[in-house]
Amino acid sequence: MTRPRKEHYGRILKVPGWIGVIFLGRVTAVNKASELLSVKVDGLPEINFGRGYKFGSPQRLQFYFNVRFHVPESRYLPMHLALAVAQGILSDNTLAPDDTDGVDVERRPSWLRSMLFPTEADSRLQTKLHRGAFRQLFFDSQLNWEQKKAVEAICKQDYGTLPYLVSGPPGTGKTKTVIEVALQLIRNTNGISHILLCAPSEMAADTLAIRLREQFSPSELLRLNRPTRTFAEVPGSILHFCHVQDNSFALPSLEKLLAYTVVVTSCRDASLLLQARMTNSDIYALERGFTRALCPSEGETAPYRLHWSALLIDEAGQAMEPEALIPIAVVSPPPDAPVTGSAPILVMVGDEYQLAPRMSLPSSPLKESLFARLSRRAVYSEHPLARGKAGQAPPVLRPSMLPIQKPAFANLVRNYRSHPAILAVPSALFYHDTLEPEAEATDRLSNWTEWRGRRWPVLFHSNESNDEIERDGGGWHNPAEVQIAVHYASSLAASGLVGEKEICVMSPFKAQVIHLRAALRKEGAGMWEVNVGPTEAFQGLEFDVVILCTTRARERFLEVDRKLGWGIVNMKNAMNVALTRARYGLVVIGRRELLGTDPAWSVFLEFCERNGLVAGSENEDNGVPGTPGGTAADRPRLERLMLAQEAGPDGLAGERALRVVDRSDEMWVNELHDEEPGEEDREGYDYEEDREGYDDEEEDDGGRD
Repeated sequence: MTRPRKEHYGRILKVPGWIGVIFLGRVTAVNKASELLSVKVDGLPEINFGRGYKFGSPQRLQFYFNVRFHVPESRYLPMHLALAVAQGILSDNTLAPDDTDGVDVERRPSWLRSMLFPTEADSRLQTKLHRGAFRQLFFDSQLNWEQKKAVEAICKQDYGTLPYLVSGPPGTGKTKTVIEVALQLIRNTNGISHILLCAPSEMAADTLAIRLREQFSPSELLRLNRPTRTFAEVPGSILHFCHVQDNSFALPSLEKLLAYTVVVTSCRDASLLLQARMTNSDIYALERGFTRALCPSEGETAPYRLHWSALLIDEAGQAMEPEALIPIAVVSPPPDAPVTGSAPILVMVGDEYQLAPRMSLPSSPLKESLFARLSRRAVYSEHPLARGKAGQAPPVLRPSMLPIQKPAFANLVRNYRSHPAILAVPSALFYHDTLEPEAEATDRLSNWTEWRGRRWPVLFHSNESNDEIERDGGGWHNPAEVQIAVHYASSLAASGLVGEKEICVMSPFKAQVIHLRAALRKEGAGMWEVNVGPTEAFQGLEFDVVILCTTRARERFLEVDRKLGWGIVNMKNAMNVALTRARYGLVVIGRRELLGTDPAWSVFLEFCERNGLVAGSENEDNGVPGTPGGTAADRPRLERLMLAQEAGPDGLAGERALRVVDRSDEMWVNELHDEEPGEEDREGYDYEEDREGYDDEEEDDGGRD
C-alpha cells in the first residue's frame, strides 16, 4: 500500500510512498453494471498509518492499493474431482458409450452415460396423443400450457432415462417453471424425497431460495453456502435458511443434512457435498456397509433407495460443463447397485442462444455449456417436434406420426416481457419464429416523440462517426455514440413516460461504458440512476427501455474482435441478449454499413428500414414507413402479425396465432405447443377414430385430484 501522493501501479515493490504493509483480502462482490468491486480486508483497524492518523477517525484519507489477484485453486479443484469421478465411470469398458463408438448401448446402461451422452435408446416411445388437459393441481395458477406440459412430463418420468431440457427464451418464465417442478416433485410425486437445486451463480441460487421460502420451513429447505461467503452477500429473507457455525456458513451435521428435502446451492458450492461424501454413491456405500455389518446375509442383496432423487439446474446455459458436472456427480447413482425406485431425475433449464459461460480464453472449448452441447444431440435436435427442425416451428402431432420417441424436452414460447416489435427479429433469428407475445400494456411509450415510421417502439440510429482507442490502453469507444445515447436517455427521462431507473444504456466495450457513465452523470446531465454497463452484465435482467451502443465503426477490426470475443458484430448470442432486455422500447445506435456485414444484424436493419424505424441517416423518414424489402413471407412472423393487425380483422387471415388448449376443443395437441389445424389438415380425417389415440389413462404420479 502506498500513500495517496505517490501513485504507483504494477508489482508490489518498496518504492517512494511504500509503507511496508501488505494486506490479505478477498473479493466479496462484483457489480459489473456499476463497475464496482468490493474487497474485504482484515486487519485495517489495527494499522496505524502514521502522522497521528488512526483508522476509524473522522479524518478521511485515500490510499492507493496495488491489488494482485490469485487464482483460488480451491474453487477449481472440485471440477477436477468431478471430472475424475465421471472419467472413472465412463472409462469402464463394460459400460455402454456413445452410439457413435459403434458399441451396443443396450449392453449395460449407465446413468451417467445417459445423462452426458443420451441417445434414442435412452428414451421411450410415445404411442398416444396427449389428452390436452391436466388433472393435477398446480401451485402456480399462472402457468401456461407449455410450462404445465413440461412439469407434467418431468413428474411422470415417462420420457426415458436422459436429461429433460427446458429451453426458455427471454421472458418466458424459466425460473417459474423450475420452481413448480421442485414443488411438484417434493409434494406430489411418489418416490421423490430429496432434491438438489442448483444454478451457476450464487445470486441465481439465492433467487431460487427466495422463490421457495414461502413453501418450506427452515427444517425442510437449506440454502447451502461456501464458508468464505459473507453474510452481507446473502439476502436477508433467506438467511434463516442457511446453516451458520462459528460465525460463518457451514455444512450441517449428517443428521440435519439428510433431513432436508430441498438443498439449494450454486453448482460450484455443490462441491461441499462432494467433499463431505454426501453423494448418492457414498450414502449408498455407508448404508450398505452398516447393513452388511448388522445383517451379513442381507448385506449384498438388500435394495436401497437413493437419497438424492432429482437434480434441477436453472440457468444451465451459463454453466461450464465441468461446473455442471459437480452436482451431477453428487446425484449420480452407484453402478450396479440394487436400488429400488427409478433413477435420479436430471432437469436442465436454460437458453442455448443467450451468452455462454464467460472464459478468459475466447477459443476455449469450455465456452460451450453442457446444456448447449446436449441440445445439439440428435435425440433432441433431430426429434420431429424440435424447435427449428428443418428451419420451422414444431409441427402438430397427429396419430399418423405415432409412434415416435417421447420428447425429453420442452420449448417455452410465450414471452411475458416485451412489445411484439422488440421480439420480432430475435424470434425469427434465434427461435425459428416461435415466440408468442403475451406481455400486457406494452404501448406505454407510444407517445414518445422520437419514434419514427410506423411508430413501433424500435429505433435504429445510424451513426457514421468513427470509433477511437484510448492511448493509455483504455479500450475502444465512440464519442459520437455517447452523445446520441445521452440525448435519447435525456429525452426519455424528460418525457415522464419512464423513470431513470428503468433506462438501460449498454455497450459491448468497457471503455465505451466508462465514457457513457461519465457523460450521463456529469454536471448538466445528472442522470445518476440510469443503468449503464457492459452487455454481458445485463443477461437475465429487464428494463423498460434499452439503448444499445454497438460502438465498433471500422470493419478492419472485426476479425480481431472475433478472435478476442469482443463487440456485438458477428456475436449472435451477445446480440440476442442485448435485443431482448427491453420491455417497452429499444434504441440501437451504430454504423449501418458495418452492421450490414453481419447477416443477423442485416435482418434487424432491414426490419427497421422497411418500417421506417430509422433516424440519423438519409433513410430517415418521420412519417411514412420505408420501402418494403423482399416478399411478405421473408418477414418475421410477428412483423406480419403487427402489419395484419394494422390492416384490420381481414388482415389476420391465414396468420398462425396461439390458442389456449381446452379439453373440449376439437384440435390435435402435440407435446410442445397447441395449435388448431387449418382446413387443409382436416381433410381425410375421421375424428372419432383418431380420438381413440388420446391418452386418457388415469394418472398415478401423485397428482392432487
